[in-house]
Amino acid sequence: MRSNKYTLDRFEGEHAVFLKHPNETESLLVARSEINEPLEEGDIVSITVLENSYKIEKHEKETMDQRDKVQRLLEQLKNGK
Repeated sequence: MRSNKYTLDRFEGEHAVFLKHPNETESLLVARSEINEPLEEGDIVSITVLENSYKIEKHEKETMDQRDKVQRLLEQLKNGK
C-alpha cells in the first residue's frame, strides 16, 4: 500500500478531482461517497489506494501553510510588489 499526496482541486457532480501534490500534473477522480471526512477545495491530503476503496487523510497544517502562502502572494500582487 502506497500513499501519495494530493490537493483537492474541485468537485464535479458526485466526484472530487484531486491533483498530485506538488506538481499537480496528474489527477485522480474519487467518488464523493469514498471521502470519509469533510474536505474543501485546496485541502492537501494523503490518499492510499486500497483494494476496493481509498483511505484519505487531511494534512491540516500543510493545508493552512499553503493557504497562508497563497494569501501572501495575492497581497503582494495587489500591492504591486
